[in-house]
Amino acid sequence: MLGPISDLLATLLLDVWEGVMRAFLIAMAIVLGGCAAQRLNASIYTRTDGAPVDAAKQQAALAHCKGEAVSAPLDPQGVDWGRKEKIIVDACMARNGYFQAKQ
Repeated sequence: MLGPISDLLATLLLDVWEGVMRAFLIAMAIVLGGCAAQRLNASIYTRTDGAPVDAAKQQAALAHCKGEAVSAPLDPQGVDWGRKEKIIVDACMARNGYFQAKQ
């Protein structure tokens, strides 16, 4: 008589356990994903004058500099596009008062 009841109880406990673990894993994925996104949003540029970085102004300058890099003519000497873009963006950011911070 205890056989079917114990099987039912075991199945019920297993279903509850799976639900709890699924919720836990989803929560952990969200938390860890948030940490990763926060790290990606960390500013890689610092002000040359030592003033605090205004994130909005820094992002606007970066967008402007990336636009400059995209509109630059192709290099006839065949410099790698990624390297060329980085050089142009870094030079433009320096003109706007930012330099690349050490990671």
